[in-house]
Amino acid sequence: MCPIKQSGEDYRDLPVDVAMRDRLAELRAAGWRIILSSSRGMRTYDGNAGEILRNVFPTLVEWLKRHDVGYDEIWMAKPWPGHDGFYIDDRTVRPREFLTHSMEELKAICDRDRNI
Repeated sequence: MCPIKQSGEDYRDLPVDVAMRDRLAELRAAGWRIILSSSRGMRTYDGNAGEILRNVFPTLVEWLKRHDVGYDEIWMAKPWPGHDGFYIDDRTVRPREFLTHSMEELKAICDRDRNI
């Protein structure tokens, strides 16, 4: 939804990825349910979901409103994989894949990885 926050930056000041916002809006208008999952604050608050909801969630909601990002739900406290880690899931596409592939192509990516 935005660039990766660098040291010294504040999430409040990061710009929205317009292409991502617009693609999500298209899908939402077509009837898709948009659920955002965030690991914001997981490092800062050492995985404490209560502290994240109290200190990070309000800023995130304000940022989404300011940038006109539509959504249906937000799930907080997604595990942070660390600087060198990554997520492994058979139903995942990368942000750029989401923006540059059709829904059929995205389904094919997931199907391919489910049939290893």
